[in-house]
Amino acid sequence: MEYKSKLEAHKNILDAIPEGESILWKGKPSFWGFSWYFFGLKLLAFYLIILSVVFAARLTVTDFYTAFAVDFLPFLSSGILASFILMALAGIQSQSSVYIITENRVIIKSGAALSFLISIPFKKIKAVNLQKRKGSLGTISFELSSGKRVPYISCWPSVRPWKLKNTEPAFSCIEDVDEVATILRKSVMARTISLQTPTSDPDFKSQIEQGV
Repeated sequence: MEYKSKLEAHKNILDAIPEGESILWKGKPSFWGFSWYFFGLKLLAFYLIILSVVFAARLTVTDFYTAFAVDFLPFLSSGILASFILMALAGIQSQSSVYIITENRVIIKSGAALSFLISIPFKKIKAVNLQKRKGSLGTISFELSSGKRVPYISCWPSVRPWKLKNTEPAFSCIEDVDEVATILRKSVMARTISLQTPTSDPDFKSQIEQGV
């Protein structure tokens, strides 16, 4: 496994592909997926719903102007402002992240100011986990057989959530995840990696495991 992390301008990720290897798939995270699942837009939506319920309840004990201008509008404005900030951060991250599958490896480039790139040969992958989300969105994470630890913060948000100790780099919130999983499955099957369905991890719907 190879990875590097530097404060540097964005470089061409294609330079990380050894000469002669063909690209089977190249993509980016979904902007809306990043916003909703990684940058807290879902929690902010719950906050606005609760705020609306509180506003409706306040109307029963006070006049409309007081309930709206004093009790509702300041919190609504701060929530909308926070939404725009979070969406801007998600947009920057989604545009700066790149995911690639080649004949022999997966490559993940993550980060805006701090550019992190990891190149993982198939032989260093112990398991590949698929987590499906709503629609065609999903996350494909890679459990590594190498003893070299991948820094969670440097790789975030291109990681499997909450795997802090044994970080699993991931294609996070990609669209058409089933199609990408099929491409990956064909690639690893060509290298005699067996396929198994997990029974102990309900969040991850399928798994590709390699005996190492």
